[in-house]
Amino acid sequence: MRVYISVDLEGVAGVSHPAPTGRGDLGYPEAVDLMVAETNAAIEGALAAGASAIVVNDSHGGMYNLRPVEVHPAATVVQGQKAWSMVAGADPDAGLGPFGVALFVGYHARAGHPVGTLAHTYSMRPTLTLLDGRPTGEYGVNAAVLGAWGIPVGLVTGDDALAAEVGEWLPWADCVVVKTAVGGNAAASIHPGEARKRIAAGAQHGVERALAGELQPLVVPEPVSIEVDYARGVYADYAAIVPGATRHGDRRVAHGGPDVVTAWRGFLAGLRIAGTVD
Repeated sequence: MRVYISVDLEGVAGVSHPAPTGRGDLGYPEAVDLMVAETNAAIEGALAAGASAIVVNDSHGGMYNLRPVEVHPAATVVQGQKAWSMVAGADPDAGLGPFGVALFVGYHARAGHPVGTLAHTYSMRPTLTLLDGRPTGEYGVNAAVLGAWGIPVGLVTGDDALAAEVGEWLPWADCVVVKTAVGGNAAASIHPGEARKRIAAGAQHGVERALAGELQPLVVPEPVSIEVDYARGVYADYAAIVPGATRHGDRRVAHGGPDVVTAWRGFLAGLRIAGTVD
């Protein structure tokens, strides 16, 4: 079975403040050390379960954080600015699949979550994101796109706020909690070494369950709408330029489509256009 791993940074054990998640911060190299270690833990767990191939998508920021020489040699690493963003490499046209299961490592709670550590959705501009009328975050929209490609999510790691949200969207997925959210810029983390042990075990269990046919892709009823409330009206002005988008109220933009991939493409395009505004 081929395994797809999407790795973010904000949900990694030991990362609790936004500063070290940025490349210019003195704490960034240490944060990447932690990110690499959790990535390798997930790879080792997947291999222990019998994974035949593993693709890792570096999914944080500019998406070139992981140091390839330090990533487990059994994995192929997808890095750089990618059109398909956090699900790049899993898309059928990439030629790296097909995948039997996806693992989300270092993820975080949705934009607008009251206490989730470093909570956001793709950028800091959205204050709320809705899929099929329900609040969700990167874990939800990414899982829905992967689900359209027939890929179930078997593991999600991050803080306890994330785990509670994931339980509503992906009840079949294992959740590994590596820290307790104390607030938007604070967390109580378990030791990184213990986090790696738990992630390896969770990855092994997730892949084993996928091999046993115990997981299911996330399926969203069609047609699909992804809605975004932006922090400023001008962000919504720009996002609403995307073909098919509709503007609602002061700061909301809806991206609809006959299927989730179409809606997600509009959503992602809107976020990127909104990101050009000062």
